[in-house]
Amino acid sequence: MTTTYSLEEILIRKCEKLRDLETATVFIKSKGVMKDEFFEMRTVVSEMCSGIESMKQRLNEMKEENNKCRELLSLLKTLDTKILHMEQNVPFELIRDYHNTENSLLLNISSEEKLVKELQISKINNDTTKLETPIKDCKKKLFNEFEVCPMILLISIDEFNKVPKYIIGRQSLDTVNNLIDTINQILKAKYTFLSLGKAHARKQGKLNIFLNYKKQDLDICNDNEYVYFFTGEDYEKHTNTKLNKMKLNLLTVLRHCKRLREYRVKNDLRYVVLTKK
Repeated sequence: MTTTYSLEEILIRKCEKLRDLETATVFIKSKGVMKDEFFEMRTVVSEMCSGIESMKQRLNEMKEENNKCRELLSLLKTLDTKILHMEQNVPFELIRDYHNTENSLLLNISSEEKLVKELQISKINNDTTKLETPIKDCKKKLFNEFEVCPMILLISIDEFNKVPKYIIGRQSLDTVNNLIDTINQILKAKYTFLSLGKAHARKQGKLNIFLNYKKQDLDICNDNEYVYFFTGEDYEKHTNTKLNKMKLNLLTVLRHCKRLREYRVKNDLRYVVLTKK
């Protein structure tokens, strides 16, 4: 049996198909935009999933903490019950005697501690009187130990505040004094090595370094004064870093504060330690 449609119904069906085709055409034309939107939605959904996972982990941690709190609460309740039982059943005289005994023990302990402190103070006083002898350092007297080189004094706050801003820039006092500590270590290592002599340098396989130091001494020192100095090469060997622009600016600060002075031999620049401010 054939189905008959009126002209109006046929037009309605055709209009619905046209609307579907228009919708499909819009989707096809905006395929790239929809793809980008889907990628963004995927990123958002993945972030939401990771957030949910972290919330689950936090909830599990909170559950564990909650279980521990419940256990602690049950222990506190048990302890409270025991305390109430003791309060109701332990005689007052026994508690009073216990407190009296405890106080007497504390008094005895405090008196003993006082006696121990007095003994310690007397011992310290005896030790200090023993130390205040004409020979302050027996080791130095017996073995003729001496400072291998003068150390550069740290910069004080007053000196730092007097340094012009165009020299110091944004560097702090700690930065300057840290550089001074490093230079002092370099000087100590260098002149300790020189003080051990040529034979020691030969045993260490550093005879060339020793001879180079001695040659540098001849170039800068004279009969009237022995000069202590270091070079950029010494700094690089000791710290495995070069004197960059910031450290060179800090050396300028040390020159301004009368800690160092420059001495140039041809193309070789030496930084001489000033022993007197």
